Amino acid sequence: MRITTLAQWFGGNRMLAESVGKALGRLRWCGVPFAGGCPELPHIDTAAGVANDLHRHVINLARVVRDDALVEQLVQRLDGLLFHPDELITAQRRCRERERLDANRSPADVEWAADYFAACWMGRGGHAGKRGEFDQGLSLRWTSSGGDSAVRFRSAIQSLRDWHRALRIWSFSCFDAFEFIANVRDADGHGLYVDAPWPDAGEDYQHSFTREQQIKLAEALARFERARIVVRYGDHPLIRDLYPQPRWTWLRQTSRNQRNGTLAEILIVGGGPPT
Repeated sequence: MRITTLAQWFGGNRMLAESVGKALGRLRWCGVPFAGGCPELPHIDTAAGVANDLHRHVINLARVVRDDALVEQLVQRLDGLLFHPDELITAQRRCRERERLDANRSPADVEWAADYFAACWMGRGGHAGKRGEFDQGLSLRWTSSGGDSAVRFRSAIQSLRDWHRALRIWSFSCFDAFEFIANVRDADGHGLYVDAPWPDAGEDYQHSFTREQQIKLAEALARFERARIVVRYGDHPLIRDLYPQPRWTWLRQTSRNQRNGTLAEILIVGGGPPT
């Protein structure tokens, strides 16, 4: 897959997405309450699954890409766009106008998906899901280093058919994460991958997380004994308190942050053993 994320999500797990699939193992069903840009979904070995996020723009995009007919309409619509500030401004304006639409009750919308895709891939990378994500200017390169933004945009369009194949087994929803997790059955062969907003850094998200919600999330995940649980976080004192070892197994990793600096990450694993 040429493009490793469906949307250029703030804090997205593009670099280490494959390790999530390895930690989960083979599953019959998997739930992802914080889907974001969905980079992990192609790496999760499951017969079926539900990916969820309160961010209705990205869930509508995923629903369109998953559909056999709609993904072709989306590609055709995006192929006709000029990489130009006016196109980006128009797409951002229309996305703001759709903020109050209910993605769970409305049909998948190709025009909306095209607008959000343009807003993600024409603007600066790593801003999807943040507050002010529709305030970005066109990403233009004035040197030959770092790749060309227009080429990246066209590559992202070309990858949509690959994403269609990766998302075929997934359903999508826009529930509150706690409501989503409460509906998950604790059973062998089930799994949960949880990538909630991180303490401190996660405050920039459009749907941020408070300290009280971090505590509530850890309590909600502690009930699972048979389902496989994998949680992604940065190393933080609060997270050490909420997911203590040996109750939880910590797998330490290293990735890169938005400024290309080294970033310590942790996959916290619990519940049942991998299949």
